[in-house]
Amino acid sequence: MHLWSDYEGKTIAGAYPLGQLIRPEGRTAFFSTSNGTGIPAVIRLTESLNDEGEMLERWRQVTAVNQDNLVAIKSFGQTNFEGTPLAYALLELTDASLADILAERALTPQEAHEVASSLLAALQALHASGLVHEHIEPANVMAVGEVIKLRSDCVRECILNPDDATPAHCAELKQRDVHDLAVLLLQVLTLQKKLTPAIKLPAPFDKIVSYGIDGTWGLTEIDAALHPPVIKPLVPESVIAAATQQHPQRISPSPQSESPNPALHVRRISNTVQPAPRSMAFWAACSAGALVLIFLAWLFLHGSSKPATPVPTAAVVTPAKPQTIDDAPTPKLSASASTDGVVHTAVATSQTQAGWHVVAFTYNREDQAWHKVATIRDAHPALSPEVFAPSGRGPFLVALGGAMSESEANVMRNKARRDGMPRDTFIRRYGPR
Repeated sequence: MHLWSDYEGKTIAGAYPLGQLIRPEGRTAFFSTSNGTGIPAVIRLTESLNDEGEMLERWRQVTAVNQDNLVAIKSFGQTNFEGTPLAYALLELTDASLADILAERALTPQEAHEVASSLLAALQALHASGLVHEHIEPANVMAVGEVIKLRSDCVRECILNPDDATPAHCAELKQRDVHDLAVLLLQVLTLQKKLTPAIKLPAPFDKIVSYGIDGTWGLTEIDAALHPPVIKPLVPESVIAAATQQHPQRISPSPQSESPNPALHVRRISNTVQPAPRSMAFWAACSAGALVLIFLAWLFLHGSSKPATPVPTAAVVTPAKPQTIDDAPTPKLSASASTDGVVHTAVATSQTQAGWHVVAFTYNREDQAWHKVATIRDAHPALSPEVFAPSGRGPFLVALGGAMSESEANVMRNKARRDGMPRDTFIRRYGPR
């Protein structure tokens, strides 16, 4: 039998060189490794007790779930090391665990909301696939960049024993996950594992923790509490009645004035104007006209030889064609505005100053690095985060405190870790010595 430390420096399955032993867990151990191309990863090794087939099947099911808030299993299989049968799983490299942060401080309600939403999504995906976790604790909640993930190599089927293959038993196992999630949320907010009457939690965690622990709520109720629907205000009936009331339209033969703010791509709607029904006034006007014609005829036949003054003919006015909305000129966009209505401004990367720097994050894209800087400034302005690129291009580093001496950098790194920065935050000298 080998000690786990004996595996360091060996190669597993002919492809995965084992680096440092990260942590042992009984017959299981985790090592740093790569996939042969230099990409860092973590590999899990488990000594077989004739159960490697079951482990491989569970990992296959987790891989099929493929949910963003589950630590990805990149590959898995079985091998033999000097006569010892092993099952292995190549896991996504994580940055830190929730336990590391809770060792220094509790989370804010906003941070707890992010943790709750991420773990909720992971559990919903597992339960929908007939899997349960049963190991929801801070050490198994990881961070990969800015994504919160739940450890996935330890899940199992909802039904292990065919004799227990009942819906009630499976529902009980899933409710245990809900209970453990509620306890974890209590822990991240208060650093306590037991809910007492003296503990006052902010909404919605007051109900999530209480009802999750006593079994009243499941994942559906927790989801509704974390993401309540947006309720639109009711429109008064008087407003609806006024909006639906029909108003007569005025039809003018003169050209319509151009709208000062012409709209684009407005569909034209043409309505046929129906003639109004002929009323008694119409027939009275016809009778009066007939009498006038008779009177004019009598004057023509019996009047004097003086020629009658001709009645001027009314001029026919042809109405001009109204200008439609589509004929109006399209306003040009200002040179300072984009088509999406957002004014974009360039962001300059800080110049590298000679000295020691405390580096907390590394990004391939500059905009992602600046987004992280803004997040840190909001939560911890005293850390003075900035972005700089030592080579003048990517990668872009998120550094804390600017250039300083080595001793000052060590102090800043320790402070950053206490404030929740990753445990792998490091110091390095940049620029000429």
